[in-house]
Amino acid sequence: MSDLVYVSERKLYGRLGMRPPYSQQGVQGTLKVPALLEVSASRAWDDQSEPMAPHKLVEKAKRKIEREFPSTAFTNFNLRANQWIHFDLDMAQVAVHEDSGRPPEDVALFVGGVPAGTAGQPRGMGFMLCGSVQHLRTRVIPSGRMGSDTTWLHGLILEVERREENGINVIPEFLNEIIPERRSEILIEDAAYGVFGWIDREYPPSLRGRLRGHAIVLMDIDSSNWIHRLLVATPLYVEAVQEGVSSRRRILFPRLRRRE
Repeated sequence: MSDLVYVSERKLYGRLGMRPPYSQQGVQGTLKVPALLEVSASRAWDDQSEPMAPHKLVEKAKRKIEREFPSTAFTNFNLRANQWIHFDLDMAQVAVHEDSGRPPEDVALFVGGVPAGTAGQPRGMGFMLCGSVQHLRTRVIPSGRMGSDTTWLHGLILEVERREENGINVIPEFLNEIIPERRSEILIEDAAYGVFGWIDREYPPSLRGRLRGHAIVLMDIDSSNWIHRLLVATPLYVEAVQEGVSSRRRILFPRLRRRE
């Protein structure tokens, strides 16, 4: 049994070559994430057709991925930018805004990891998914600023989303091609590790839920400069897998609620 947490419809249609049943007309609107977040959105559907329900879209996408777009486990080594991966692990979920900006939060982050020895990992591995809150399907608690010196990373996440809205579905090998501001590789990696680190510390395993889905690799940081490996990716979709949990964990991490 699973509930949808995040669905990037444009990414699914663009990556899978499926024709969307609607067209965007550029009508401004407001998207409300129940009770806690409110973000601006721009979406309108063709009067002649109805959009495919998100659950049906994801199930269709899964079948197409299995047939035509083989993905690899997120724990595999030497992953490249733009590569398809699949994941299934406990993760924390937060929403943040740019370091010098103000609410509402506009970036959705999912953070998890595996210990050394898992799937042949010689050391611990962190995993972080980055996307737009406009694609969230569940209730999420805002977590404030993304963190110091993260402006480039924040801009990268939203620029990837903007490119997809405009039909650009390929992520270049060098991410500076997306955000041309000059940034050294070490500064880019440091920003990613900084964001991952505070979420990882703030949300221990007892506050996480099991999530699975497919994503596209942004960065596979596996240098000896860092204590652990970190994989950063942009999700196509994320779904929560409901399992039997203790009463304490049920209080700390309540069942995710679908957005209507």
